Amino acid sequence: MRNVKAEGPRISLNPLNLILASPRKQGLRVGYMEAIARGFYLNCMPTGVERERLSAILTTHYHCADADGVTGLMEFLVNEGDRVAYQIMVPYLLSTESIDEFEEIIHRRFFGVERFVTQGKNLYNFVKYAEERRDPIIWYNDIQRGIAAWDMGQLVCLARLAREWGYIGQEEAWRYIEQANAICRETLRTREEIDKSYLLGSTMKSDKIDEWDQMLFCYAALDKQRK
Repeated sequence: MRNVKAEGPRISLNPLNLILASPRKQGLRVGYMEAIARGFYLNCMPTGVERERLSAILTTHYHCADADGVTGLMEFLVNEGDRVAYQIMVPYLLSTESIDEFEEIIHRRFFGVERFVTQGKNLYNFVKYAEERRDPIIWYNDIQRGIAAWDMGQLVCLARLAREWGYIGQEEAWRYIEQANAICRETLRTREEIDKSYLLGSTMKSDKIDEWDQMLFCYAALDKQRK
């Protein structure tokens, strides 16, 4: 993940955003946390990223080298993503008192699934880290709502990248963005809930505090957009 500049998110002034239908605006909003982490504009289809960086992000962050890889990943995010693993592990996250107990339960119930165990430990440790910081406060309900915005935030930004690179057309990109909004609206009601949902999902991928802090910075940087 690249370092996020201290001045905060880049907000596009593209006037076309003013005439976008509400589902499209809301769909773009689902991707704000991912967009700010990647250095994209927030409120329009164009990313504002030079073409060389577009290719690098597609290959190194999303691991997509062609159109089939992009559409395959987008369909995976729509249908499963990390939401399935999260929903399995979250009851144990909420019911155990220590990371050792949590790890023992996960190993016992899901023997041999090391990736799953690692993601669970990362999530558990981040929640404890957030409790110590109390900024933001991660409530019990935030954890229960799940990480739909993590999967859907990636979907929104991947759709924007894929359209800009020419892997998919504009209307197909908007279809994915609107679908991301519809999936998020099933469980997430506010912008704060969306951003916390993305935050929780993103921390499953790393055990490094500096990377958690980068995502917490993205969360804080969007404070004015949540008002």
